Amino acid sequence: MVASVEAMVRPVCAALSLVTSVMLVSCSAVSDASAPCPEVTDVSAWVNRMPGAGGRPAKLHVLVRVADDQSWMLSPVVSAEEGVLRLFLSPGGPSVPGTAAYQQKSAPMPEQVKIECHGKIVASVKEIMTTF
Repeated sequence: MVASVEAMVRPVCAALSLVTSVMLVSCSAVSDASAPCPEVTDVSAWVNRMPGAGGRPAKLHVLVRVADDQSWMLSPVVSAEEGVLRLFLSPGGPSVPGTAAYQQKSAPMPEQVKIECHGKIVASVKEIMTTF
């Protein structure tokens, strides 16, 4: 019995191992930090304070549109500037091609957002809207 279970499990493990290694290679190819910075065509940021079930907390949304046909992602960067959220723009992520998005639930909400790519500020939002 043990031998028959082992015979059934072994091919499944081999297949999972192959799929996992292909996914890791694909992910590493997509997230190339040396890719040139795309042209930023639009940036928007807003805090959604619409009431919802269970007293849903406020959520910050940042959306960046770029002149490029690949997906991009925004990652938070440590900032010494008070009230400023700095986000690093890099290739990859789950966004729709030509966009990058970021969401944050935790307080405090920033007063400004700066988008950087390869150490340069490429866009900023000086006033963040609040929606109710």
